[in-house]
Amino acid sequence: MVDVHVDASDFTDLSRAIARLPEEIRVKAASRAMRRVADMARSRIVKRSAERVDIPQARVRALTTAHMNAGGRTAEVVMRSGWIPLFKLGATQTAKGVRVKMRGSFRSAFIAKMGSGHAGVFRREGKDRLPIRELFGPNPAHDITNNDQVYVQVLAEVIESHLLPRYLHEVDRLLPR
Repeated sequence: MVDVHVDASDFTDLSRAIARLPEEIRVKAASRAMRRVADMARSRIVKRSAERVDIPQARVRALTTAHMNAGGRTAEVVMRSGWIPLFKLGATQTAKGVRVKMRGSFRSAFIAKMGSGHAGVFRREGKDRLPIRELFGPNPAHDITNNDQVYVQVLAEVIESHLLPRYLHEVDRLLPR
């Protein structure tokens, strides 16, 4: 059997010490800590999303931003993405269709350029020449919407392990020596 004893007086002392700090230092430290933690959360979300939808992190990173409000009280990580065209994932034409890195082969598909210079991977709807439709890969933002608990867990881990230590670090940097 293991006995665990937690002395809450440290938390009380810390809370009192923070309350005695000048408001300017508290606000600056909170803003800096939130900004850093938001950047950490963005990195972790990008990594998890890239793993889940099986595309390079650089492509997901380009779709994801971290924002802070002016007062530093809130932060948000935003990912805006549509369905990524297969052509942008490195599609190559083969004798039997199209092969896409990390996605596989698409039999009877072809690569074509449309009138506006847009290239894409297409497949005929039936046996006739028309209609055709463009084929798309994953949508990282859609994965977040459909699996929000995975990403909430990522955010919770970052906040629990990094926010308070980062806040104390920033307070220490702001205090005069």
